Amino acid sequence: MSVRTSILSLSIVALCALQGAAQAQSFSYDMRAYMAPLQDAERALAQVPVSACARPRTAQARAAIDEAGGRLQKLGAERAFAGDTEGAIAAFDLLQDTPVRLSAGDEAQLARLADAQAEDAIQAIVAAARDKRVVLLNEAHHVPMHRAFAQRLAAELRKIGFTHLAAETFNDGAPGDARPLMPNGQTVAGTGTYTKDAVFAGFVNAALADGWKLVAYEPDFDAIADPEPLQQVRKREQGQARNLVERIFSKDKEARVFIHAGYAHVYKSQPGDGIVWMAEYLERATKLELLSIDQTSFYAHPDRAAEAPLYAELSDRFRHQRAPFILRAADGSRPVLNGLACRVDLQVIYPRYAMQNGRVEWLRTLAGRSARPIPAALLPKEGRRIVKAFRADAVPDAVPLDVILVEAGRPAPSLMLPDGEFRYAVEDEAK
Repeated sequence: MSVRTSILSLSIVALCALQGAAQAQSFSYDMRAYMAPLQDAERALAQVPVSACARPRTAQARAAIDEAGGRLQKLGAERAFAGDTEGAIAAFDLLQDTPVRLSAGDEAQLARLADAQAEDAIQAIVAAARDKRVVLLNEAHHVPMHRAFAQRLAAELRKIGFTHLAAETFNDGAPGDARPLMPNGQTVAGTGTYTKDAVFAGFVNAALADGWKLVAYEPDFDAIADPEPLQQVRKREQGQARNLVERIFSKDKEARVFIHAGYAHVYKSQPGDGIVWMAEYLERATKLELLSIDQTSFYAHPDRAAEAPLYAELSDRFRHQRAPFILRAADGSRPVLNGLACRVDLQVIYPRYAMQNGRVEWLRTLAGRSARPIPAALLPKEGRRIVKAFRADAVPDAVPLDVILVEAGRPAPSLMLPDGEFRYAVEDEAK
């Protein structure tokens, strides 16, 4: 089974800054396999000249990276699906020319934050959401940590009366049915696209068990196809907002909705914007006050040289924070940085997470998982192997609850799993 998704062929910096033209590019994801798609993506990357990865970049190197942009995005997604969370970030980092020092604007922002304090992000968002009917949270599609945070946030929003979870990644369960396919309350290959990620699957499984009504809202890509990239973006944003109105707000006047989306879809507009994003169309259609949250700007990268200098300063200043946080200024306001003021209301900043048992610490602190050793019989004697862990009662086509890449001769990482009993499967590297 393969699913097509549309990804904007922009660098992440350009996307978040709303600069440049968006070119829609379709990728086909094999929803049942992990190793073969990873190898295919690795082979595609091998075609990129090594010199193109060096910094600072020449114009020729920049052109080579731009040409390889789709392949790098595909590699990042496949690494994330295979449990290589750090490698996924590294692949996307190649798309960017990260500034090597603080800009004058960064310096000015830091000066205004001299008396700012860190506030627990979940608590701050829940407090701000108590009188709202709509909360929007974005993600970077190659960063499963963002889904672990979304899972934690969803659990708390449910407690204060939120009812519907709408996710960009969901597929319609059937023609005309906005409920994603979830047999026996389990995420399967047909549930969505990025739900192939084990962390995302855990988030959705937990949401359904917690009583959320799940809703798909992504428009059909064939219906919005347009040779002009910006027109296609406009049709997609309008289609997302229209589906949300028709599938939720027109049917339930009391609905309280948690909307999960990628990148800029959660942005509100400013005068002079060249692009109006889904959140703005939705606010206009519903006349509701939306609470929009960015979590894609400030998190650690495996290569610190690839981090934005502003994140390096903030993570050092608030290095004692062990959970995601939001800044609170001395006057009680919550500053939004990185050029996103007025586009979003709150901004999540992540601490630096350590590695434990070969896995990133947030799998325990955010996703609520515990380390378990990989059964010795599953470890490869040569080459690489994908190890997958499923619930003991997993339905056919269920998404694994953990996926990890293991290599012979190297220390084996732990599986990171919720409570329960599990069965295992493996996929071996093709020679």
